[in-house]
Amino acid sequence: MFAFDIIDGRARNAVPCGRLFYDAERDEWGIQIAEGAGPEEVPFLFSSFVERGERAIGPAWARRWVAERVVPPGRQNLGEVLRANGLREYSEFALLAIGKGACSQDYFVLRGPFPVDDDGEILDDRRQLRQSIGRAVAKARREQGMTQKQLAERALVDQAVVSRVERGRANITSDLLADVACALGMCVEVTLAPAAVYNGEPDEGRSGL
Repeated sequence: MFAFDIIDGRARNAVPCGRLFYDAERDEWGIQIAEGAGPEEVPFLFSSFVERGERAIGPAWARRWVAERVVPPGRQNLGEVLRANGLREYSEFALLAIGKGACSQDYFVLRGPFPVDDDGEILDDRRQLRQSIGRAVAKARREQGMTQKQLAERALVDQAVVSRVERGRANITSDLLADVACALGMCVEVTLAPAAVYNGEPDEGRSGL
């Protein structure tokens, strides 16, 4: 999952009035308005929500706001726009990230994106690695039609351990990762590379399994 801070582009060092979330697996948007942000401090589309005391903006309204800030998929010169932005195919997320959410209708822009966990907390490098490993393990297990319980039995660990690994919550040792990979009939490959520069595409995590 990824998040952007929503800020007033006119203000230097502006405090975010909210956070825009993107769930890549579900292709779903959501917005959480910051506590203390008033109706006049948020995008106009959400001012009525804030007036009613609602700060969680659902997927439909969040996507509507995003759609106002990116090139529509039906645009006549879409291919030219995608090539100019280095994109092979249409992606709301990528276009939003590249354009920083700038829109002629208001002054709000986006800062980010930042990888976040399911609780909306920004991930540091180690947590990103755990999340990436967890997604790789879960994907490999599902592709083999295996349950968490079956994987745990083969790896000689508790099911709770497998669950924590897949959710990116476990402090994974090399021995544990090797045991899980072996139980999946796979091996672990480790590659050290320069830190990747974000290019506007959500990174689903590279599997070394």
